Formats: sequence, structure tokens, C-alpha cells
Amino acid sequence: MAVNTHRANCANAQNPGCKCSGCGGSLHGWDGWARLAVERPAVRDERRRTLNGDIQKGRAGELRSNAKNRQASLDLARLGIAEHLWATDPRPRTGGRLERDFEVGDRTAVEFDNGRMNILADAIMVDPWGEISRDIDNLVQNEPTAAREIKKGLASHGWCSLLVALIQLIERINKVIGLFTDAAKQAVKKALSNHFTSRISELVKEAVVDIVVDKVWAALMRLLEAHFPLLGADTVRVLRMLAVFACPSVERHRDVYQHAVVPLLGDAQGFVAEDVKAQVTTLFTAWWQRKGPEPAL
Repeated sequence: MAVNTHRANCANAQNPGCKCSGCGGSLHGWDGWARLAVERPAVRDERRRTLNGDIQKGRAGELRSNAKNRQASLDLARLGIAEHLWATDPRPRTGGRLERDFEVGDRTAVEFDNGRMNILADAIMVDPWGEISRDIDNLVQNEPTAAREIKKGLASHGWCSLLVALIQLIERINKVIGLFTDAAKQAVKKALSNHFTSRISELVKEAVVDIVVDKVWAALMRLLEAHFPLLGADTVRVLRMLAVFACPSVERHRDVYQHAVVPLLGDAQGFVAEDVKAQVTTLFTAWWQRKGPEPAL
């Protein structure tokens, strides 16, 4: 049986592009940002000072177009989102901190973004991971090396691809029954398959994609039964937040930038500061222009 351990630098996204077999990407990045969102304001202020200090400028004060600046500017945008989650959470503070104790059946928790995001993330990413991990182990007949390789492949843009596919799906439908059609499920499977990188056969890859999406669909059904609002702008917004938090490297995942980062930067609630918006837009526009058109999948 493959041993699943989880490193703190994965939850905190300290290493962009990391591939953690312990969580298969189900905790990458978003867990650390979600914890930061319930911390005292002083903790986020300190992170902001550090990130601003990481921004590199030329002699004339212009932003240098490099990977370090893209990462720092995007983290400043993530920090703005975390600040929004804290500021719009109506629950009482203890020493400036909030608790992370959301229950899927709590009707009040789905009325604000922090509650919605954590409930969704736990339900579709964290809770199913144990079964997904065991099914992968069984699929490769408990061969630890192969199982770890598959889980690392999932950690490399698997979950953020799935989240973007859900965002696009929810934006297209107006009735919850549309989520549970075979066509909807196949569209998400295709999106995950296109971004699932692992040195395994196509047959095994297809089986792994089936495992992940089947577990996520079962989780969505449980959310529906618990009367969680699966459709609407509020759900799409927190799915975008999750995708931005979870993506191991946005500069290598154009779909996350287009379908999650850009809409959040333009959100009417204005939780990303104008100077940070300008930095992200300038740096990533130049980056995508250098990269050229995305190849068809």
C-alpha cells in the first residue's frame, strides 16, 4: 500500500509546481490560503509586506517581467481574496481570529463566501481523497511507486482543471439537474484527462480519471441532498477562488487564468486592490503574448 504523507509546503504552496503524492493536490495551496483567511489581520499584513518586498523593479521603477514577479503579484491577489473572506465572514472573532468549523448542513454558513468555499473544498476535494487514494492503490495492485506517480500527476493541475471544468459547466446550465447528466460528467472527465500528466498507460489514466470524477460527482450529489446551492454566481465565485488558490502554477495553466483569475480581478466587490490588478494584468498579459496561442487539446 502506498504511504500517503502530506507536506506543509504543499498546503501553503511554498513551492509553485510541486507534486505532492500525499494529498494528490487535493490540499495544495488552497488549505494554506484558507487558514490565512481566518487569521488575525496582522498576520496577513505581514504577508503583504513580504510579498511587496519580493516584487522586483528596474532602474526606472518598471516591473520586471519574470517568474518571481508573476508569482508574487498573483500571491498578492490571493491575499486580497483571503482578506475578503475574513472581512465578509459575519461570525464573531476571538482575538481577531475566526474558526474553521463549517458544517455542510449549516444554512447560515452558505450565506457568505468563506463558509461556501470551505464547505465546497472539503466536500469535493478533501473528503473524497481517502477513497480516491485507496482506489488508485488497488488499481495498480498496491504498487507504491506507480501509485505515487499517479498521485503526483493528479497534483500537477488535476484539481484546478476539474474546478475550472465545474465553473464552465455551472455557467452554462440553469437547472441543477443539468449537473448530473452524462454529458456534463464526460465534459469534466475530458478536462481532467487533458491536464493529467503521468507516465502511465492511457488505459490506466482513463481509469484514474473515472475514479476521481465519480467520487466528486458523488460528493456533489451529497451536497445537493444537504441543500447546498450548487448553481449561481456565489458558487461560481468561490469555485474560482479555489481554483486560484489550488493551482500549482497559473503561468502554466491558461484556463485558470482566463476562467478564474481574470473574473476575480474584475469582480464588482473589488477585493483585489487596483495596483495588484494592474501588476497581475501587466505581467501575465506579457507572459501569454510570449507563450503564443494555446495548442488545441
